[in-house]
Amino acid sequence: MAALALVILSVSTHAFQLDARQRAARHFARASTLAKEHKLSEAEQEYRVGLELDPTSVAAYNNLGVLYFETGDFRRSANAFSEAHRLRPGDTDISLNLGLALFKAGNCAEAIAPLSAGVASPQHMTDAHYLLGACYYELKKWQDSIKELESAKKARPNNDRILFLLFNDYRNVGNRTQSLQAAAQLLKSHPDSPFVYEMLGEAHDAAGQPREAEQEFKQAIAAAPRVPELHFLLGYLYWRWKHYPEAVAPLKEETRINPAFAPPYYYLGDIALKQRQPAQALSYFQKALRLDPSYAQATLGAGRAYGQLGQYEKALGFLYAAVEKMPGDPEAHYWLGRILIHLGRVKEGQEELAEVNRINAARQQQAQDLLNHAAPTDHTETKGSTVK
Repeated sequence: MAALALVILSVSTHAFQLDARQRAARHFARASTLAKEHKLSEAEQEYRVGLELDPTSVAAYNNLGVLYFETGDFRRSANAFSEAHRLRPGDTDISLNLGLALFKAGNCAEAIAPLSAGVASPQHMTDAHYLLGACYYELKKWQDSIKELESAKKARPNNDRILFLLFNDYRNVGNRTQSLQAAAQLLKSHPDSPFVYEMLGEAHDAAGQPREAEQEFKQAIAAAPRVPELHFLLGYLYWRWKHYPEAVAPLKEETRINPAFAPPYYYLGDIALKQRQPAQALSYFQKALRLDPSYAQATLGAGRAYGQLGQYEKALGFLYAAVEKMPGDPEAHYWLGRILIHLGRVKEGQEELAEVNRINAARQQQAQDLLNHAAPTDHTETKGSTVK
């Protein structure tokens, strides 16, 4: 009888365990559905109830961490990923998730170990290198940061975040040439990136010290006068400061050193347009487009130059192409509208000018929304299993 009772007890317990896991699975499924419907608070409760029934579910802890991450609660996100990591310490994607959450929570020192493990993930190795570089940067370990960011840069050579951090890392270790090369590459790849403005601030510009920045760039050029893109960088800064006559010489020098590099021709063309020299401007824009036919700003510049020369039909082709390349650029629509009106196509021109107003209004609304609903803007996504 004792043996029979023991067997019955054993079967009963096993049945109870199966039932608990099945009930937990139903809660996890409901949590996933609620998360898809953006009912995140209710989804959290379902995950928590399910985990009370089955505290060994790695996927549930991971997905709960993703949920907290999406709501900006990085501390609780890290706690959830930590539980998933405890249950499955060899999962490199979970390690990456944990490291990312700790980084976002401001715990860079704690993030180093899981991110180092995340480097072993074949699919997400670059993300891990970038995050490690960012952590070391925050910890002021510049050489370690350079090592990780250079590894990430191999896979993403034009990533603006990587280039910006490398710019600062190399400045901090006193390597002016490498720093300015990173700056030039950032300017070339992302001329309108917010990191460009911050970078210029690092170079004294935003601090109201343009001449100090100028001297720094001139010293770099003196040390390495034939390094590609350094002259362009100095010319670009003059252009940014609206010191157009001063910008011409370094931009022309860049075309001599680096004749296959399109951007200096574009900026020389833009300066010529501002100086009411449309024929010279057109020559520069055409050169930029021969080197890079996809160069949208040079396409717009050529259209404007033809417009200033009174060759409206030629202008029209370039301006239509500019709008196609940059559909959200108000300047392209503005100049197309003006040329259409010059050609007597008033209704079409007015439609383009109305598009300018629509784009500008949408941008103003977007800016207001960002102010009203301030949220982190890091676009690095959590990896591994996500909320289903």
